[in-house]
Amino acid sequence: MDSSALDEYLGTVPGSVSDLELLLWVLVCWALVLDIVLTAYGLSIGLVERNPLMRQALETFGLAALGFAKAGAVAVALVFRFLWPEYAIVAPLGLAVPWVLAVLANAALLASL
Repeated sequence: MDSSALDEYLGTVPGSVSDLELLLWVLVCWALVLDIVLTAYGLSIGLVERNPLMRQALETFGLAALGFAKAGAVAVALVFRFLWPEYAIVAPLGLAVPWVLAVLANAALLASL
């Protein structure tokens, strides 16, 4: 496969987004929302955030801290994506994988209660 075909498949042609990249960005959005919702629910029933930095931020600023942290991560990923379009798939993948795992861990924890 030549590099132009690979670029086109991965959505790295300037101004384009591959179907796979779009799917990953949608997954990022769903995981972001679900993580905030599940975290909010867990905190409301007495569970405690295990990340000490986020725990302090939540105690100080409430759930807005989680929203700002997620928005900051998305902003960094978008900057990465536009600065290095040849690695376009890396940006949403780098958010989707850990956030989906976090959602699954949170859901499993809540289901076990």
